[in-house]
Amino acid sequence: MTIAQDTREFFTERPLLADIATAAAITTLHLVGLQLPGADDDRAIDALAIALVVVPGALTVFRRTRPIPALAVATVLGMSYWVLDYSGAGSFLAIVVLLYSAAVYASDRRRSTQVLIVFTIALLAVLIAGYVSPDENEVSLGVIVFNIVLFQFAWLAGDAVRNRRAEMKRLHDQMETAEFEQTKLTEHAVEAERNRIARELHDIVAHSMSVIVVQAEGARRLIGKDDESVQNALLAIEQTGRANLNDIRGIVGLLRTDGTEYAPSPELSQLDRLVQQCSDAGLNVSLDVLGTPRALPPMIELSGYRIVQESLTNAMKHAGPAATAKVTIDYHEDSIDIAVIDNGRGAAADTPSTPGHGLLGIRERVEAFGGQIHMGPRVGGGFAVEARIPLGAHR
Repeated sequence: MTIAQDTREFFTERPLLADIATAAAITTLHLVGLQLPGADDDRAIDALAIALVVVPGALTVFRRTRPIPALAVATVLGMSYWVLDYSGAGSFLAIVVLLYSAAVYASDRRRSTQVLIVFTIALLAVLIAGYVSPDENEVSLGVIVFNIVLFQFAWLAGDAVRNRRAEMKRLHDQMETAEFEQTKLTEHAVEAERNRIARELHDIVAHSMSVIVVQAEGARRLIGKDDESVQNALLAIEQTGRANLNDIRGIVGLLRTDGTEYAPSPELSQLDRLVQQCSDAGLNVSLDVLGTPRALPPMIELSGYRIVQESLTNAMKHAGPAATAKVTIDYHEDSIDIAVIDNGRGAAADTPSTPGHGLLGIRERVEAFGGQIHMGPRVGGGFAVEARIPLGAHR
């Protein structure tokens, strides 16, 4: 930094010290002005003249905290100096500084404008009185115009600074508000992403663990009786475990920041593998695809897959042995219908009054797209999950 920058920063951080230095400098200039030669008919400088210039100079120390009272007193003393016909400019400089300060630091702009009007009227009155007085030959039209313009300019300069500071404060407040809102949006986005990842992990783990548990129970019952079936069950457990690990790696990859690639999200076109996986685990599942299959937005593809996955997981948990399930995907022009219906014992633990996390996750997924969902036991036995997801707003 330069010396000037260091000095400005020093006084900016210490406004009272800056005002004391300003008052001392102005008072000194006033006293120097008293030493300048005046007209022959001017009144000689005495103690009263010194007081009339020292006090206004000292009052500039209050230019930030009490600008209007300080200006009022300085104006009265300054005009008294001129009326008493002392030589020189008197407290001219202090009045300019205080008028500028009143425009900058007054409590509101309307009040500072009123001060300017009153000051201008008083100044005109004194100057015109001197102009028309036969004993005063120093006040001319040029002097009147010069004083009026100069004092008006001092107030306008202060008003411009006031407006600039107000605009800067407004912009600063807008930036703070925008930063606050952006922080909130980021926090909400992070929370929503965490919830989504938690739901994905639940869907993956719940489905795969249900398959593994069913296969393990079957293998345990067949130990020593049907080794080939045991081997098939263990193979299914191995394959399900590997697929589960791959899916979990894909979800955890969302949390990585080192550029590591992760597996793509599952799609409706991969339901064949899911259906086969459930059939291998003991739940006889069929898949019907109606309409014209086509690529849908990624989030709808993922949500549709998870809805079917969670519904089949629910069926494997509660449908019972020898149950069957049917998955139907029906593509419409402006929506897609997803239905998973089984003929088992119903969602024993996931009753409508106390739904499990999986069924709640299905409802949240559908409602997130403004869709419709029906879940519950079927008349005559079994359980049904039927959802319709609109496509028009997501193309």
